[in-house]
Parts: sequence; C-alpha cells; structure tokens
Amino acid sequence: MSLTYSGFSRRRALGLIAAAAAAPVIAGCQSVAPATPAGSGAPAAGFPVTIEHARGTTTLETPPAKIITVGFTDHEFFLALGVRPIGVRAWFGEEIDHTWPWIKPAWGDTEVTYIGSQDLEYEKIAELAPDVIVGLYAELEEDVYTKLSAIAPTVAEDPDSAPYTTDRAVMFRNAAKIIGKSAEADRILAGLDERFATVRKEHPEFAEQTAAVVDPGQQTFYAFGKDDPRGRFLSDLGYRTPDDVNKIIGDKFGAEISPERIDVLDLDRLLLLADADTRKWLAANKLYQQLAVTREKRTLEIPYYEEPFAGAAMAYNTPLSVPYALDNLVPQLAGS
Repeated sequence: MSLTYSGFSRRRALGLIAAAAAAPVIAGCQSVAPATPAGSGAPAAGFPVTIEHARGTTTLETPPAKIITVGFTDHEFFLALGVRPIGVRAWFGEEIDHTWPWIKPAWGDTEVTYIGSQDLEYEKIAELAPDVIVGLYAELEEDVYTKLSAIAPTVAEDPDSAPYTTDRAVMFRNAAKIIGKSAEADRILAGLDERFATVRKEHPEFAEQTAAVVDPGQQTFYAFGKDDPRGRFLSDLGYRTPDDVNKIIGDKFGAEISPERIDVLDLDRLLLLADADTRKWLAANKLYQQLAVTREKRTLEIPYYEEPFAGAAMAYNTPLSVPYALDNLVPQLAGS
C-alpha cells in the first residue's frame, strides 16, 4: 500500500512541480548548513556507535563516508544535518522528490541518485558501495534486510514503533548518531519544539478541536492515525486526536474508513489531501457533503502536488519540511 494512498496524475504533478521549481523558492524554508558528502571534514568523535533497530543492532566503527537511505523520508534527516546521501529511495517520484521547495536548496547542484521506490534496486545499491544503509522511515522485512546487510551495515526502523509511525525526533536522533552529529540534531529539534509551542500559544483554540488528515485520492476516505507523521503534525499543533478514528486504525499508520463509518470523520477540523480530480469526486459524494464539518466549511484542502505543496510537506514531517509546512498551514487553519 502506498504511504500516500493516492492516484494522482504523474504527468500533471510533474508540470506543477516544474512550474514551482522555476519560480523563486517560497518563503519558509528552513536555513541549513551547506550540505557535503557524508564523512567529509574532521572526523566525528564518539565512535564506534551502536544503533538498536527492528532487526537487531548495527555498530559503526567510524563515521560513514557514503550513506544510502532506503527509508522514504530518511534523506531529509541527513540533509538537515548538512550531509548528502549518495543514494535515496523515491517516494512521490524520481522527478519530484528532490524538487520540493523545502529540500531543493539542501541538495544544491548535486545530482540525486535514486535506488528504487516501492522495489529497491539491489545491484545499483551495491555498485554505489555505501558504508551504511539506513531505513528509518521504512519497513525492512527480513529478506530485504538480509539483502541490504550483505552489501553494507544496515540500520532498520525503530524497534518500538509500528512501521511508518516512528516519531520524527527518534528518527532524526538516529540519523545524527550515525554521522556523529547528535548535538546539532538536538539543537534543531529544540528549535522545532519552540516553533510548535509558539503556534499552540498563539492559537489555543486548536487544543479545543479534534482534527484528522484524510486522503481521498482513490475515491475512498483513507484516514491517517495519531502516530502517522501527518497525525503527529496535528498533535504538535495542539489538536486533539479523534478516538473513534484511531480505534479503527489501531497501531497502523492509517486505514480506509468505510462509507458506513464516515460519521467518525465528522470532526471539528478535517484536512483533505485532495487534488482537482478528487475535489470533483468529493463535491458529488453525498455522504461527505452531509457531514457537518463539510456543511459548515470546517474542512481544509491541502493537496500534495498543487502549490504550495503543504500536504507533501506535512507528510514528510522532517526537520526540513516542518518549518515550511508551518508557514503554509497555520495561517490557513487559523483563518478558516
């Protein structure tokens, strides 16, 4: 299942992204130190390091010079620390993932190398000869982990979280530990915490409201849970998580809400990852139109592929994308 659970037109998406990339970078991108290949500069202190993960433990004797990320958002954690992976896994698409407004400055002129999307290209990974392979926002099943660890030491997802539900701070700290930049990661995380705290202080009304993110891209209502990055972002803003929705989702990152249970989406706020075609479907959907949250205009459409790409920024929920998402989403939430 796609982590975006969407059927957007790739051709139309590419046109929108290309138009945005040609325009000046939208305000709100976080400033980061110029990125360098991993392991360049002075050796980091504190090695060897051992990272616990869902497949055991991995020990790195020295700072890795070449990093490949096989988690869908992992490259952004390293880029936020000024390190450019030599290979990354595509999520929204190989033509798109390096062009988002919040990430483009971090890549600079580097030509991004992709090593697969839903399926990994093991031969290509081996040819790149990485020092470490990292899969934090991933689900590295045993056979996949075995293949990857035969190429290089491999760090899988967090052992204490269901796949794709690990907290941003946990993933960022593990990425920082791998390259010996824990203090810098803590400083960046403190800055993000301060930004969210400011939003909660300025908008105490958020704490009085329930909210959820739904992807209707397959002409169904796919809701993301409290531990999904999208749900965590709403909680960080202060919104209350809807118990009935989370009971349906359980410990997974999301689940489809059946037409018979669409009432659980009648919340104080409903954020929809809807593009133009999906909006037409929503407009004709009688069950959706009967919800009070719809009739009273308490929904907010935040498409993945349409400017300002706030839906994608929230889905990534990384130290790079969060400031951008806050700059674009908070004014919309506060003003509607």
